[in-house]
Amino acid sequence: MTTLGFDEHDESYLDDAYDEFTPPAIYRCIKAESKWDPQIDLTPCYETLTDFEQQITALCLKVSDEHDRLEKLLDVFYSDWLFSASSLKVPEYKLNTLSYTLSMRSGTPTTLAILLCHFLQQANLDANLSITQGDVGVHVAISDEEGYIIEPSSGQQSWYIIPENADEEEGQEQEPLELIFDDELYKLFLAQQKWSFISENKFGHALTCVEMLMELLGDDPYERRDRGYLLNQLDCPKMARDDLQFFVDECPDDPAIEIIQHQIEELEDNNKTHH
Repeated sequence: MTTLGFDEHDESYLDDAYDEFTPPAIYRCIKAESKWDPQIDLTPCYETLTDFEQQITALCLKVSDEHDRLEKLLDVFYSDWLFSASSLKVPEYKLNTLSYTLSMRSGTPTTLAILLCHFLQQANLDANLSITQGDVGVHVAISDEEGYIIEPSSGQQSWYIIPENADEEEGQEQEPLELIFDDELYKLFLAQQKWSFISENKFGHALTCVEMLMELLGDDPYERRDRGYLLNQLDCPKMARDDLQFFVDECPDDPAIEIIQHQIEELEDNNKTHH
């Protein structure tokens, strides 16, 4: 088992490394926290992650069979390290950060899945984040036809096998599974964090998430719509109006278009009143 050639404690490697390679999504998700919380010290988070990675490397030297390795690692993750869904009343935007999940051993299904996926990949297993009927899970492929789906909050696992004579459509019907990789995983994390900030009226933090998403997606009309909403909440009506108008022009058939147009009219009326 080899480790990547960088010091996980030093965040600056992320800035320098983009030209060389894209770091694992988990490091990008951790680093993102410093964008909306510049005061945060992420060093303990990186140290904990490194400690767990080293334990996994040691475990892999002892367990060669894939099924046994998966079983052992799940046992370590849920029984030894005690990761679980939170039973406390913690704001979702906290639960939805990797630093909180690593320090408190609890998080949302998404952060638990990101962590578990990373550790399984460290253990040389073919693991990826998955979405099945809207639920986040972890998919571990043993072969093209068989594998496991793991529920990240509890560790409950389901074994599946696609019969040899199943045609493609039937196979998809049995397992309506979407796998989420790298950039898409990072976008999912940022989008969930954006909505959790909005639900707590932390509009400045949510705006940071939107701006990070737009760095990845460009002028995405839905991100422009969300940015317009947030700019309006933050008393920037002219910029808000431009973003909302962009959304109306780009997505004229969207079901919410009348509501957005009404918001634009209100912004224009307020602008006239102030002048």
